[in-house]
Amino acid sequence: MISRKPDYGRYQHLESFIHLSKDAIWCYELDIPMPISLSQEEQLEYIWNHSVIRECNLAMAKFYGYQAVQDIFGKYLKDLVTLKSVFLLRRFIESSYQLENYEYFLELSDGHKRVFLMNSHGQVEEGFLLRIWGQQIEISSIRESEFKLSGLLQFSQIVTEVSKTFVHTKAELVSDAIQFALEELGKYSRADRVFAAEISSDKQFLSVTHEWVLVGMPSLFSVGTKLSIAKMNPERLGILASDGVIHIADTTQMVDEPWHLDLFKRAEVRSILVVGLRDEGSVIGILGITTYDRIGFWSEETKRLLGLVAGFVSQGLVRAKNEIKLMKKEKILQRFYSDVKEDLALAKLTQEAWVAKDFGEIPNVKIQSRFLPYDEIGGDLILYEKHSEECIDIFFGDISGHGISSALVSGIAAVSFKKHSKLESNPSAILSAMHLDLKTIIFKHHISACVLRLFPRERRIEFSFAGHPPVVFWKENERVMKLVKDEMYPILLLDFWEGKTISKTFEPGDRLLLYSDGIYELEEEGGGYIGLDVFLQELSEMISVSESTDTLIQKMITNCLIDKDRIIHDDIAVLSIEF
Repeated sequence: MISRKPDYGRYQHLESFIHLSKDAIWCYELDIPMPISLSQEEQLEYIWNHSVIRECNLAMAKFYGYQAVQDIFGKYLKDLVTLKSVFLLRRFIESSYQLENYEYFLELSDGHKRVFLMNSHGQVEEGFLLRIWGQQIEISSIRESEFKLSGLLQFSQIVTEVSKTFVHTKAELVSDAIQFALEELGKYSRADRVFAAEISSDKQFLSVTHEWVLVGMPSLFSVGTKLSIAKMNPERLGILASDGVIHIADTTQMVDEPWHLDLFKRAEVRSILVVGLRDEGSVIGILGITTYDRIGFWSEETKRLLGLVAGFVSQGLVRAKNEIKLMKKEKILQRFYSDVKEDLALAKLTQEAWVAKDFGEIPNVKIQSRFLPYDEIGGDLILYEKHSEECIDIFFGDISGHGISSALVSGIAAVSFKKHSKLESNPSAILSAMHLDLKTIIFKHHISACVLRLFPRERRIEFSFAGHPPVVFWKENERVMKLVKDEMYPILLLDFWEGKTISKTFEPGDRLLLYSDGIYELEEEGGGYIGLDVFLQELSEMISVSESTDTLIQKMITNCLIDKDRIIHDDIAVLSIEF
């Protein structure tokens, strides 16, 4: 049989690995084995008193402040730690003398923490604990990296959620978005209170308008209302104006600023961190976080988040104010447009009232009119003034333009016609008198018109034209269209107007037709307008095949607007006279 000698070289490598490891590795041996039948408290004290370091590496020695392994050999556990601090030992006993990746931390005197993973195993034989092997791994850097990563993720999430809230919030709900932002900022910064304060429109006062407070913390509203800006430190105001950050770590030390000291005392603020709310370079308020009775230590990330949230809040406040102003203006405009719409409707009714439809019974003559209104207010007029059974004046005219002003001019023209119809001897004199009457008060309109003076028993009509298209007439049995016309321009177009009167006698069965320019200023489907010449040509054809005036007018409307799909741009007025 071949005997195998121990491989001492391998053991030496293992010892070297343990010695050079950065993790603390150790073995406590009990100088007197401990019966595991003892109570937990008795075991705790027993191990603390009887555990001696028999094996360890340099990392273990340095952990307890020794520079060499030899310096710690033979030390008892009670020489290294107090009985009150052996919380790991209690956990070890509770876990049946075994710990696996048990995480714990030690808080240093400077406030920093070191985080470790503990692995330990107790050797128990025949009811006695003989020794404890253990390994201690420091994971402080790992946990710190995880903490920073978690903080960055939280930072990013808050920025995303807050920005989305402000983007999708209506102006009237911006206050809710600000409240949400303050709450998120408060949770992230671990502040006791977060507030937003706005500067008054006269730049004299600062008042808290929004606030988030931790449960149980006092509010800032009672103290932070109408704070005089003139009493504030101008240097700090300058910092806010230059987009800086103000951090007052301990307000109780502000003995050289009694106004601020008193303010923070009444507000119960110990530490405060503040940035400005801005609109196009001007400070419109502040956003701040505070602590109640402890000193606030805020990281650079917190300051960055405070600045970002301040930007969102600033934009929200400005947008809300602007949109509210626009909404108010819009309401004013809506009321204005509503009033205008009512005025337009009234003006349209008024204008339509100036189109005569009932001419009564007249010997030897039948007069009728048709009126097809356009959507806008036009200026067509059909007026008549009956002096007696022997004489009737008719005004067929069109005021230039559309809208309320045209309707007003229509009313003025109607009054002027009725006045001068009674005073003047012939149609041209009526138009001339109206021109002189109206030119001093009407400047942006002119009037195209034809004034007729009808003598029913004589079947005679006197005409005077002022820019009006030709009057069409024909005999009932011949149906051949003829014209009565004059090339005179509209009244009120120039300073001077002088027309002439044309007299014509008709026979029984003769028909006359007057029409406004709206009937031939129709837009073709393919573009362009039909014009007067095309209309008269089409009208001549319709007269030749129409048995009555009613049929003719019906054909005119159908031909112009329905059959040929033309677009109307003005009122259409038609007046027919039958002898």
